[in-house]
Amino acid sequence: MEHGINISLSEREASGISDVRVDGVIDTITASELEQVIDSLVKRERFRIVIDLAGVDYISSAGWGIFISNIKLVRQNGGDIKLANMIENVREIYELLEFENVLRAYDSLDSARADFGDSKQSIKKKVPAETKLIVSEQLVTSNHARESAEQVNANGFEGEIETRILALIRRDPFSTISEVRDELNRRLTSGRVGWWTVFSTLKRSKLLRRRSRFRYARGFHQS
Repeated sequence: MEHGINISLSEREASGISDVRVDGVIDTITASELEQVIDSLVKRERFRIVIDLAGVDYISSAGWGIFISNIKLVRQNGGDIKLANMIENVREIYELLEFENVLRAYDSLDSARADFGDSKQSIKKKVPAETKLIVSEQLVTSNHARESAEQVNANGFEGEIETRILALIRRDPFSTISEVRDELNRRLTSGRVGWWTVFSTLKRSKLLRRRSRFRYARGFHQS
């Protein structure tokens, strides 16, 4: 898979909406450049952001983490990050990881802008952005910060939480992340586990895809 990405940015002055068009692959190698673009918008207090994913073939968990790590601050300032034009393969992962609970997705740019109350008469201004990007691979530290903020003290120890999550997956590999979270919280005598904790555990164990969870559970029961 070629680790290249093209990003273009345009801003609609009347509505304050920033359109970010992305082409290529958003993974651990390229995600940092997209993060820089979003960070620059937030620093300029442009909190109404539409991400056009029509040209994106694949988004890794690191790429999804870029959107999630910024969404709280953006919404606290009256804005939002809206995703538009996802191709079928990308939408499948979006739904599989249950990101519809966190990020809103739209079939077109117009529908995403309309949800902001945008007028088609808004003046659009092109803004320079890095276009040909090949960057060094790096970890997305914001994922780890959010995970740490969401950890709970269940009988004193994160390892037990992970063990319980994996046990629930073995019992029902087709459970969603939200269902695992809810079932785990019903069983805990103290503290609560958040959605991101379950997601991070499954990511570390390479069990984000339901197919992988099914194979994991089947292999466990057959051994």
